[in-house]
Amino acid sequence: MPTHIVAVGGIVENENGEILLVKVRNGWVFPGGQVEVGENLIEALMREVKEESGIDTTVSHLIGVYSNTSTYPGYNGVDMVPTKVMMDYVCTYTGGGIVHIG
Repeated sequence: MPTHIVAVGGIVENENGEILLVKVRNGWVFPGGQVEVGENLIEALMREVKEESGIDTTVSHLIGVYSNTSTYPGYNGVDMVPTKVMMDYVCTYTGGGIVHIG
């Protein structure tokens, strides 16, 4: 298990100045998630936004690097989930339609 998980998040804005949020168990968040093996940060972010919302984006620029130093119990045989390093980017809506999941 790595000592850090690398994750990305996107602030996605459309031509009307609206910001995309996705609903999670505990509220609303910017789309994003873990970078998978073999992905670069930009590819991972575009994939995560597409998976979570159904829209396509372009990634503009990095706006922040953050860390979550708390650990918590994992699942699928993982005892503890390690610290996360998160990089957030400005993104622009380029196409696709919002999907409603769940």
